[in-house]
Amino acid sequence: MIKVCPNCSGVDVEELKKSVGEENLYLGCIGLCGQNTGKSFGYINDQLVIKDSSEEFIEAVKIAN
Repeated sequence: MIKVCPNCSGVDVEELKKSVGEENLYLGCIGLCGQNTGKSFGYINDQLVIKDSSEEFIEAVKIAN
């Protein structure tokens, strides 16, 4: 399961949906607002992952799944 906040995680949610499908994605608050400004972050299989860009985060998601 991939968990990201559509408001503050810095991840392109539409691209993420295309990569993993909506059934594998939780969109909502993940409790990290304002902590990783300028980065793309979220949970991949319950582990916090922080990357420099949305593309890097989505690539990490692909590798993990």
